[in-house]
Amino acid sequence: MSVPKIDLARTGWMLLALWLGALLVFRAAPGVDLFVTGLFYNGHGGFSVITNPLWEWLRQRIWDVAIVVVLASLICWPLALWRGRALRLGARAWGFVLGLFFFGPIVIVNGLLKANSGRARPADVDLFGGAHHFSIAGDFTDQCARNCSFVSDEVSAAVALSVVIWLGAEALRDRLPRWGLVYIRAVAVFVSLFIALQRIGTGRHFLSDAFFAGMVSLSVAWVLWGLIYGGWLAPLAARLRRGRRS
Repeated sequence: MSVPKIDLARTGWMLLALWLGALLVFRAAPGVDLFVTGLFYNGHGGFSVITNPLWEWLRQRIWDVAIVVVLASLICWPLALWRGRALRLGARAWGFVLGLFFFGPIVIVNGLLKANSGRARPADVDLFGGAHHFSIAGDFTDQCARNCSFVSDEVSAAVALSVVIWLGAEALRDRLPRWGLVYIRAVAVFVSLFIALQRIGTGRHFLSDAFFAGMVSLSVAWVLWGLIYGGWLAPLAARLRRGRRS
């Protein structure tokens, strides 16, 4: 299995452009969040557009797959460090997967942003039948005590899972038929888009919550890839070796 080739410089500039563009849009035009949420809100039935059992079942199954991937990385990373490989993957690959979920959805999203943002969920905002005030994306306020809206942990985990699926397909592209590669890529994109739509459509998150959650996971993936596969640590390692010899 080959390591996918990624232009880290180009990817980094693209991520920076997306971060700055999204911050500009959601901060300067907060009505975008309200408009998109309003598309799914019915004054008589609330957020009942896509709350059918099939959508909820699929959401839970995607969440289950993400949990399985995390548990597998917890087991396989130390196993690969000890034996060299686990399930045909080396320690660096399993370390990337574990680090992606740990630093993205767990530490940054749940540990830092959701725990401290105070942003009320759309269904709890007075404009959509709730009792709290709407907050602009990025503002830290007091409209929610815990498990708040900014940002979405499920979207962050879904994007992390999509990254793993996409990179897995890229690593196997020489062994896959073209239709197989396209199919796996489509599945990767679908996972993230479906979870984002489900969370927005059921009044659990604003569009900005979903977008920035995805950006957190993509940015963590970029940093980890640079550290693990991009040689970013090579100058530091060389300096440490020189220090030991001197």
